[in-house]
Amino acid sequence: MFIAFLTLFAGGMLLGGAWSFHRSKKPWWAALGLLMLGLICFGISIWRIQTG
Repeated sequence: MFIAFLTLFAGGMLLGGAWSFHRSKKPWWAALGLLMLGLICFGISIWRIQTG
């Protein structure tokens, strides 16, 4: 359960980083990469929380 909340935190940080990259006009592929990693971490954490 601890790992689920850790990945939830990491996913949130990555999503925030993607937003920051988008706002600071970094290359689109960098923001998209962070967005994808953040969504994957977020999805894994939700799945792990639901499965116990």
